[in-house]
Amino acid sequence: MKRLFTLSGAAAILFITLWFLLFLYERFIYVVTDNAFQSANIVNVSTEDVSGYITELYKKEFQPVKKREPLFKVDDSSLRKELKSLEFQISSLTSKKRELEQRLSRLKKQLPAGVRMAEFQLQAAKEELSALKAQLKRTEILYNTSVSEATSALEASEYALKAAEVNYSRLKNRFERFKRLYRRRIISLQQFEDVESAYYEAKARLEEARSKYRVAKEKLKEANSLKQQVIAIREKISAYQKKIEELRQRLLSQRAELERIGELRHAISSLDRKIKSLREKAGKVKLLISHTLVRSPVSGVVAKKWREAGDFVSPGLTVYSVYNPETFYVLAWIDEDKLPYVKQGSRAEVELDACRKTFEGQVYQVGVSSGSVFALIPRDTSQGEYTKVTQRVPVKIKLSGVPLSCIKPGTNASVKIRKSK
Repeated sequence: MKRLFTLSGAAAILFITLWFLLFLYERFIYVVTDNAFQSANIVNVSTEDVSGYITELYKKEFQPVKKREPLFKVDDSSLRKELKSLEFQISSLTSKKRELEQRLSRLKKQLPAGVRMAEFQLQAAKEELSALKAQLKRTEILYNTSVSEATSALEASEYALKAAEVNYSRLKNRFERFKRLYRRRIISLQQFEDVESAYYEAKARLEEARSKYRVAKEKLKEANSLKQQVIAIREKISAYQKKIEELRQRLLSQRAELERIGELRHAISSLDRKIKSLREKAGKVKLLISHTLVRSPVSGVVAKKWREAGDFVSPGLTVYSVYNPETFYVLAWIDEDKLPYVKQGSRAEVELDACRKTFEGQVYQVGVSSGSVFALIPRDTSQGEYTKVTQRVPVKIKLSGVPLSCIKPGTNASVKIRKSK
């Protein structure tokens, strides 16, 4: 019995010695720490730029999710009402713009031709008026000259007629007296014939004077008839002056209508700007509506569901937390005095407590500052109260061949990193 006890003690001492030697060996060739955890790039999913009540949740916690797969839906009824209102305004303004464009097209075809026609008619009327004024001037001159000449000729013929009548009456009386005297043989035939010849000559002159008088009266009548031509021309001039004024007013009206082309173009341009602005607003509202259906930014697993249907959410307020197992790594905190032995690319063995399995890996990132630098309440040593405490630096390790069932971000791990010189 005593011998058995001695052998048991010796075996225990040998086991402790071997364990201690193994412990020392591991610390000699490895940097060892139990301050390590599984980690992954966890993405907190929230609405991008919309607020509202959650109407539907598509995923439960711990369910797998694919990239761009819907996660939840936010009520978009108010946005759709706003979009419908904007689309109605756009439709109304577009119809109004189309109507103005049609009017502009008609005016561009009609008004310039109308203006050219009015200008042509006005110019023609002015030329006709100028010709009538020239004709009036010539007719007035002819009228005044003809009346003056005819009046003078009539006066002269009237005077000549009176003189011829007086002379005829005198010679007629003398002819009758000499005729009686010749019959009684008181005068000679020669004397009678001289008086008779003078009588018939006076009679011929009287007829000639009467003819000239009638001709002078006709010429005066003709000259006076030119007055009617003057009056008629003046009436034509007055009518053309009225016509020119009407054409001028029409031309002004047509030119004023031409200004409407510019006004229509300005109105169409203004409508274009309004329609463009409304379309931009509608595009933004459509974008917001599309953002009410929130999709997963990565493929992976739903780590946490923070909200329920009916909850109000706003941008930045997390609804789901999702991580991609492919981003899985182990974060180990290494003492600063052991950090010189840890290099990027150093081999590592990591035991995951979640599944009690060991996996090989490789250091792919070594921190450049200690964790205490980012503590919420950093240690203040400015007052002279200082006790040296070993600081730890984060080291990230990538493992290979880890099954999905072993990946549990936040769970513990034990790390052994092969020392590098």
